[in-house]
Amino acid sequence: MIYRILIDTVAYEHDPTTQQSRSVPSGTRLRGVFMAGFSEGLADLPYPRITNPRARFYFTEVGWHTYGRHVSAAARHHGHVVRVIRCKNPDRSQIVYRDDYQVALLPRVTP
Repeated sequence: MIYRILIDTVAYEHDPTTQQSRSVPSGTRLRGVFMAGFSEGLADLPYPRITNPRARFYFTEVGWHTYGRHVSAAARHHGHVVRVIRCKNPDRSQIVYRDDYQVALLPRVTP
């Protein structure tokens, strides 16, 4: 089983009294964790440079237990809309990257 976390994007608000910016959930379009601007708890996750813009990252079982469930819980705690997609057995031709924690897949080609 592999897991993909989608969360709503992050918006930034400026507080004029404190002169600080803070991130808040925007409630709009769901995206992958990094594209949505949320990376809490992922500091030591390997970040491979995949050049194909169609590649989507999923957590492996180990990655889900090590990172994914904590990231989804933190995003919910911060008020984000979170959706977790679970998939089984991607085709080998879809895989463009794999390590112990994550796998990058290309979309399935349908005839």
